[in-house]
Amino acid sequence: MPNTSARRAILCLACTIFPMAALASPLPPNWQMLPSNQQEPEKGLPTALQTPLLAKNQRLLGQVELVVSLPFDQVLPVVQASLAPLGTFKAPVQRTRVAYMEHGWGNVLIARRPELKAEFIRRYRMPALRTAVEQGALLAEELPIREQRLQRDPTVDALSDRMAELQVDFASWQASAEHKHGMLGRAKSTIEVRVMQIDEALGKPATAVTLSRTDDWPNPDGGIIDQLREFNVMGGGPSPRLRRRGVPQSLFTPVYDALRKLPAAALQVGVGSADWQLPLQADSRIVEPTLIAPGSSKDATAAQRLLTSESGQYYDMRPLADGSVLLLSGYPDALWRWAPGMGNTPQRLWQAAGDAGRAGLSTDPQGRTAWLAVQQHVVTYAVGQAAATSHPVQWAGNVRQPISGGWNWTQDGLGQPQPYDHALDGRGGIRDVLRVLELQAAPAAEGVPWVYAQKFDAPRQGVVGGYPGNALIKPVRWDGPGQGFWVEDPAGLTELDVSNGRVSRVLPLPRRFGEVDVHDDAGMAQWVPTPMGSAAGGWVAVGFVLMEGSRRNPGMHVIDVASGKLRHSLTLPGLDSLNAATASADGRMLALGSNGGGTPVLTVWNLDSGRSLSLNPSRSACWDLRQLHWAPQGDALIGLCGDGVARWPLPADWQAKPL
Repeated sequence: MPNTSARRAILCLACTIFPMAALASPLPPNWQMLPSNQQEPEKGLPTALQTPLLAKNQRLLGQVELVVSLPFDQVLPVVQASLAPLGTFKAPVQRTRVAYMEHGWGNVLIARRPELKAEFIRRYRMPALRTAVEQGALLAEELPIREQRLQRDPTVDALSDRMAELQVDFASWQASAEHKHGMLGRAKSTIEVRVMQIDEALGKPATAVTLSRTDDWPNPDGGIIDQLREFNVMGGGPSPRLRRRGVPQSLFTPVYDALRKLPAAALQVGVGSADWQLPLQADSRIVEPTLIAPGSSKDATAAQRLLTSESGQYYDMRPLADGSVLLLSGYPDALWRWAPGMGNTPQRLWQAAGDAGRAGLSTDPQGRTAWLAVQQHVVTYAVGQAAATSHPVQWAGNVRQPISGGWNWTQDGLGQPQPYDHALDGRGGIRDVLRVLELQAAPAAEGVPWVYAQKFDAPRQGVVGGYPGNALIKPVRWDGPGQGFWVEDPAGLTELDVSNGRVSRVLPLPRRFGEVDVHDDAGMAQWVPTPMGSAAGGWVAVGFVLMEGSRRNPGMHVIDVASGKLRHSLTLPGLDSLNAATASADGRMLALGSNGGGTPVLTVWNLDSGRSLSLNPSRSACWDLRQLHWAPQGDALIGLCGDGVARWPLPADWQAKPL
């Protein structure tokens, strides 16, 4: 009989061998059980929770999905028996319609049975799209593209429960068990398990088992003193407790071993239901744009600071034909004029009595007349005037006001302010519309009302849902008359009939946002200027922010309106956003501007030749470029900066002729 020392040695050896034996359970390629000493250290993690965790490609997982090619009723008892040593898991078996199959398995079902998706679209989606064509929200030639998008959408529509094929039931069982750890029980872990019948999704008897455990423990750096020391208004102090989600060996191994030993189990391991999703075929219609970055040509002419201001004092600006600049400030809401010789003290032309609301500042194409539109006033100023004139805004009787937030402002081809809103139209059923107003008549004298009447309600806004990102369509800001009314929407560049708001033409656009995706290129970009059109050049420029790994490449697509073809995709690579863009009056050139660490980055492209010119950044003249305008004289670019206004003179062959 071994002595005490020998018994201790045998016990120690057994404790060492047991976890090694447990880790020896065969796992699929690239799956591992990571010992606690190979995991990222967790601050204050109790010893009881320091355990091997399931990983794939050395990355810890929040859950694991096991799929067994056996019926639910055969798998559930095996799982429950495997879990018995880990706690009490009590829950009833639920039965639910397949149309409401959750956790992504409904999407797997739809992907594997495309005939069901096609039939659902035919019955319940295409009639509404055909009605949209009749109402002028869509063109008939857009229907095949819309139908294809619906067919390729991997998600299950909630209305699919109307189909008899999806009204059959599936069984599921979901339960949990909680354990407390430590002498005071302040740390705890909650095991969660789900067993789900997925016969309809895979087209054969099959059951999915999902395992995970959530650990929760006190944050050693989250006490009262730490809360007070690290408190900040935006985010508070450190969390008093820490959490993590994983799949511990003690949970995974008994269930995995029991399931893989079942006859004909054909056990598969995945992270979630998406691992069983059939891949979509690439959309052959998608062609990625070729981005044109600035060339090597640079201008050494020094930038000039025109006005120095407090940080963020002005938020809008327009240069005028006489070399002066109009500026819009907030707090107070006021319009200012700066001219050479004024130093850093511009002249105040108008100030609101209170909060002016959303504002639109614009000028005519020659830069001789300017308008400031707010919710209650339109302020006008012309070159040579001693002061601005103010007109109260009135709305014609048929104008329904926005529910909240007031009107947005764009400008017509003459530069005059034009209100629009993304609204709800209650006539004939609630639907989203783009509501656009127009000026009835320009007032002749100060104090005479500036009256806006209804121009059209465009139903296009109501059919852009289902696209990625922001779906609020954007009016194109034209710099001259006679170009109609165009908007950017998730589907492309759309022309609206100015008499009734119906769609008359749609031009497809290249990708405007995100990474390369061979399945979808729709959607609009954030962090870019308003889409802009050149009347003289016959083109529209639309912003994009395309990803290349972790790098953003912002820029603008230039579309020829007559042909509908892409002329250029111009980019300032590696920047976070595109802050500003401006076109020359003759439409030959387009300038893009943004910031690299607060220092301006500006490039001008000749759209005829494709050549580019990068301008002197000069952070001393401009910190944080926010807006860019072509001077009406055509010889310079004028920028609104975070600390004032700057001017970039242009070489002779890069200047534009004034109108």
